[in-house]
Amino acid sequence: MAENQYELMIVGTGPAGLTAAIYAQRLGIKTVVFGDTPGGNIYMIENLTNFPGLTGEVAGDQFGATAFAQAKKEGAFLPMTRLTLLSHDGEQFMGIDSNSRQYFATSALIACGVSPIRLEVPNANKKGIFYSSLRDGPSFRNQKATLAVIGEGRLAAQESLWLSRFAERVILICQDGELKAESAMISAVEKKENIYALLNTRVVSFVGHDKIEGILIIIKGKEKKKIRVNGVCTAIGWKPNLEMLKISVQTTDEGFVKTDEKLMSSFPGLFAAGDVRDTDMRQVITTCADGARAALYALRFLEGI
Repeated sequence: MAENQYELMIVGTGPAGLTAAIYAQRLGIKTVVFGDTPGGNIYMIENLTNFPGLTGEVAGDQFGATAFAQAKKEGAFLPMTRLTLLSHDGEQFMGIDSNSRQYFATSALIACGVSPIRLEVPNANKKGIFYSSLRDGPSFRNQKATLAVIGEGRLAAQESLWLSRFAERVILICQDGELKAESAMISAVEKKENIYALLNTRVVSFVGHDKIEGILIIIKGKEKKKIRVNGVCTAIGWKPNLEMLKISVQTTDEGFVKTDEKLMSSFPGLFAAGDVRDTDMRQVITTCADGARAALYALRFLEGI
C-alpha cells in the first residue's frame, strides 16, 4: 500500500474511535485515526464510576489517554491532526487533515462525537460563557462567585453539581417547569444548599462589556429580571460534529447519522459509532461497544469487496 493508503479511516479519537482502532488493528485492518485530543470529550468527565471493571474512580482524561496508548500500541496510525474534509471519489474515501495532507481508505468510520449547542441570544460570545464545568469550574475557586447553569436535563444537573464545589451560589435556569434527570441526580441537586433552581425561566440576553456580568431573564413568561453572575455554563444539549463530511448520508432531524444494524450509514462503506450516530443511549460503554462492532463490520465490508 502507498504511504497514505489505508483500509479504514476513523474520524475521532474519543472512546468510539479509539476502541474501533484497537479492534480493527487486531483484526488485521490497516487503520488511521484523526483527532487531536486523546479520548475526545471524555476529558469533561471527572471520574468514570459506572464503567464495568474499573474499581475506584478513574478520571476521564486518564481513560482517554490509556485508550489512545492502546490504539497506538496495536499499530494504528494517529497523526494527532483533525480531519477537515471527508469525501469519496467514486472508488475510495479521501480525507484532508488540518495540515492539508491527503489520506485514502477503502472504508471509513465517523466517530467524531458532538459539540455543545450555543444559546442564540444577544452577547452570547462574551468571555465567561463556557460549556464544560470540569474544565472551567476550578477557575472560580475561592472567588465567592455566582454562576448560572442554563439547561433542564441531566447535563445541566451534572454541571450544577460540579460547579457547586467552587461557586458560592449556582443558579440553575430551566425553561420547563421541572428538571429532567434521573431521580438520584435530581435529589442530589435538591440537597445542595447553594444550588437554586429557576423553573419556567427563559434567558433573553447576556449582559456585560468585555466579559459576562449578568443575564436578563423572563420568569414564567411575565416578569423580566436581571441577575448578576460571574460566569455562565450553557448545558442545553449537543450537536453532531459533521462539518467535515462531504458525503450525503441519511440523518435524523437533529442531524445524527442513521445507521443499520451493522452500524453502516446509508453510504456503502461509511460507518458511524458513538454519540454522532442515531442511538437511544449515549454513554462511554455504549460508544466503546459501537466502536468494537463497527470495526468488525468494516472487516466484513472489506472482505466483501
